[in-house]
Amino acid sequence: MTRFAPYQTDDPSGDNYVSIESSNPDVQFARSMYPMSGMHGGFRSAIPTLKFEVAAGQLEIGDRVTVTYGDRSGGGRGIRVPTFSSDRMPLPLYVDFDGGDTPISLPIQPIRVTGTTLAGVNGFAPTIAATAEPIEVSIRAEDIYYNQAQGLFPGWQLMDGDRMIAEVPAGSAPIVTVDTSFDEPGVKRLSIRSADGSITGDVNPILVEDEPSRRIYWGDTHGHSGFAEGVGTPDRFMQWARDDARLDYVTHSEHDIWTDDFEWNVLKDNVIKYSREHDFIAFLGYEWTVSNFQGGHHNVLFRTPLQRKRIGAQSFGYLSALYQGLRTHHDPRDVVVIPHAHQAGDYRQNDPELEPLIEIMSQHGTFEWFGRMYLNHGHRVGFTAASDNHLSQPGYTAPIGGSLSQRGGLGALRATEKTTDALFDAMKSLAAYATTGERMILDVTVNHAEMGTRTSFDESRLIEGRVIGTEPIDEIVVVKNDAVVFQEHYLTAGDTRVPKSGRFLLTFASESEPVHRGDNPRGWRWWRGTLRITGANVVELTPTNFHNVTTQNLEQVDDETWRFATYTRGDRSSLALDLTDIGRDATIELDLVEGREFGGAPPIFRAPQTVPAETVSLDFRNFVKGELTRALPFGTYIDTVSLRHTIEEGPRDVSFSFTDTSTSQGDYYFVRVTQANDAQAWSSPVWVGGYPKR
Repeated sequence: MTRFAPYQTDDPSGDNYVSIESSNPDVQFARSMYPMSGMHGGFRSAIPTLKFEVAAGQLEIGDRVTVTYGDRSGGGRGIRVPTFSSDRMPLPLYVDFDGGDTPISLPIQPIRVTGTTLAGVNGFAPTIAATAEPIEVSIRAEDIYYNQAQGLFPGWQLMDGDRMIAEVPAGSAPIVTVDTSFDEPGVKRLSIRSADGSITGDVNPILVEDEPSRRIYWGDTHGHSGFAEGVGTPDRFMQWARDDARLDYVTHSEHDIWTDDFEWNVLKDNVIKYSREHDFIAFLGYEWTVSNFQGGHHNVLFRTPLQRKRIGAQSFGYLSALYQGLRTHHDPRDVVVIPHAHQAGDYRQNDPELEPLIEIMSQHGTFEWFGRMYLNHGHRVGFTAASDNHLSQPGYTAPIGGSLSQRGGLGALRATEKTTDALFDAMKSLAAYATTGERMILDVTVNHAEMGTRTSFDESRLIEGRVIGTEPIDEIVVVKNDAVVFQEHYLTAGDTRVPKSGRFLLTFASESEPVHRGDNPRGWRWWRGTLRITGANVVELTPTNFHNVTTQNLEQVDDETWRFATYTRGDRSSLALDLTDIGRDATIELDLVEGREFGGAPPIFRAPQTVPAETVSLDFRNFVKGELTRALPFGTYIDTVSLRHTIEEGPRDVSFSFTDTSTSQGDYYFVRVTQANDAQAWSSPVWVGGYPKR
């Protein structure tokens, strides 16, 4: 997880050179590799780790051995540190004095890594506010990797359209807050700009109502620190959630197999230390960590921190045992269990009192299918998302590559107030929805029943909703009983002939659902190669999702050609093209290079596969209503590349309605929203008729 650049020992003038020497001139060392497992090696299997061993001479008592990471004495630049900041970046070192099989860990030497220069600014505000209610807006200066930026920052101006409503003087604090209020109801879209206008950013949408019946609160119920398979301290975890991500609630959910009683007490004490009613709520919890065939990974949350016993995988190693253990030692009303898909939970089983929500998206990928599997097995569950971040960065998380190749998700709770009981009860009652990290406002009803509820049977079902996006809304889909029954596009231009100019979206998408029931999800698909545009003039070609700077690469080769790379896992990734002088013979040709799927949990049935190289041609003359899609079959999967002509500026506030008819009892409906920047949101379902399981 530390992700230092790979060590090398061959070139003293090169980067990342690691050297070793002794004060004893007779001692010489040789380099080899050691299979390391555990928190400082491979979490699930051993990985080769740099090892030095004495090759000549003998070390004596009093000799000094010096290891230099990033030795610059031979002309090298040093060692490249990770892209993420941390208050405790570990440099673990093990020694073996007698040639045995168990090296001894020395006290870990931690280093502190800070962010770098200012690259952007982001703002956070309450999603729902009452008219004339004072609210606090947080302004965060950040570098390109989401870290707090360092240095002297310009003055900031908080704007409501063209009107400046607050001004912050220049200073060195990367996070500052301002107070404001709004006298009229409506949607407020604030922006932030530096005094010279060179840096700009946005604040999440704010819905101002005269008398809000309930609020929307944002949280992350699944994140890690250096306590287990990660980096950073528990205090850093909580401070990031409260100050950097401006979350309303959070759970520091460490793997139980790596957590001892001392660490559990630290986590418990932190919940008490950082929680403040009406301000910031921390829930005590842990991640029950077993293999897929034993039940898969589940996050366990408690309403309150005192007198809470871990029902750990060491003693309760099967899902049914976890359910029984939690019921034996705790009141079910005070427990929430949330399975996740990366090490897939067993969707055949569900305790209706304990397990109300399913995590369908995290940094590991997008897994809508996982939530659907629970619904298709008859379980009444809602949807949430989380980060599963391992770097003490819950709630506002950049992709870091490898298994964690997308931004972390967020869970939204609809509650009357920001208190421990109100938020916990919202989870228990399925008053929740999931997003891929954007703070979209989503409201969905079926026959006026709210998400997460069951309404009385009626053959006529009126599905209504409103979406207030952070970017233009691309698509709204209504899913009924695992099938799409309503789909509306708001961004596609729908031309009957090829336009002469305009904006286009080139979109890559791959499936993540496992081929075999009971397997873990398919890994990331790596899209990379060259992109050549002929028959049109390219004004600009850019990624749509600025959050994926570490995993989405674009490099221009000449006037017609770009090299690109991006990843998808159950989601999509797009490039925006602004074109002029489009001819009838205009074509986009993609030369996709071979790549192996990666980042999945240990497979049970289907190992990661190598996706073959392929050439894909998208001819503009083949457009149908402004869209062209190429299916790329790969085994049983159908991945896609699509090209669409889009309108210049789509709507960001959309209301929709759709009437469905059915004679079936117990039908469920949920809504999926996709924005122009590929961000998504999912409502929890609404059931019509049937009977409750609890």
